[in-house]
Amino acid sequence: MAIIYGQLHVDEKYKATLEPNLYHKSPFADGRTFTSKYEEGAAGGIFVRKLGTTAVDVGTPGRDFQDEAVSDELIPVVFNNNYQKSKKIYGVQAASVATPLGNESLKVANEEVSEGWTISGLACLINEGKAATATDAITAKNVKQAVIAVRKEIVASKGSADVLLCSPELYAAILEQAGSEFVPQSNEFTNSTGQVGKWLGFNVYEVSALAETQGKYYDSANALKTVPFAKVDFIMYNHEALSIIPNFSVARIVDSENFAGSKAQVELNSAFKVTNQALVRVRKHV
Repeated sequence: MAIIYGQLHVDEKYKATLEPNLYHKSPFADGRTFTSKYEEGAAGGIFVRKLGTTAVDVGTPGRDFQDEAVSDELIPVVFNNNYQKSKKIYGVQAASVATPLGNESLKVANEEVSEGWTISGLACLINEGKAATATDAITAKNVKQAVIAVRKEIVASKGSADVLLCSPELYAAILEQAGSEFVPQSNEFTNSTGQVGKWLGFNVYEVSALAETQGKYYDSANALKTVPFAKVDFIMYNHEALSIIPNFSVARIVDSENFAGSKAQVELNSAFKVTNQALVRVRKHV
């Protein structure tokens, strides 16, 4: 669009600096919100052995052992979730703009792949985790009680949890609750920064991707699962119960053999698996 001052066309310039796009931030960090401890080198799948266990009854002294056969369960962790993005950059385009198109396109491709990977990880947690008992609406008045109630379910199953992934709505309720129930230091931090950090023993994360309608991933049976996100309030779990393991990743700028120019390409291959459902609770409202 030409810019005219009076009857004169004035010069126009294009900035080399780009306005950044917006992407969902990933809550997933190895050792904090998931584990890769079962990584086993080059493989398309891993089987994790879980030994059988039974309770021990009390008895009286002076008796023989009752033998019990050893049994196990195999938990499959399959590398079948693949993410790709390739951006075409014609040489004549790159030569005609001040923006370094190759590098900037690679950054965009990397963010797009990361976002898809994050949404799949959430879909796995929601689909393979266990539904929490309560389904009533959560507000600032009852959010603390709602979180404690779900924690109690995990503890009653002999487990523990250290991660709380919250929808934007649930996180807002926590922030509002922090203003109405003053706790020195922790609430001062929350009110000044908008970050919850550690709360009730959990590392708390606001997950904007839970505002998406749905997420997709391939489960260990190689079935594509489409998982609704709309009703999810929060996911509480032990990070050791969620295995996310990549077995291939590449980010590159390569010359094209079909046209004068290059391609910015990113590929990631990953496995997602909840290895212990008892340690994951998904709180939804109806």
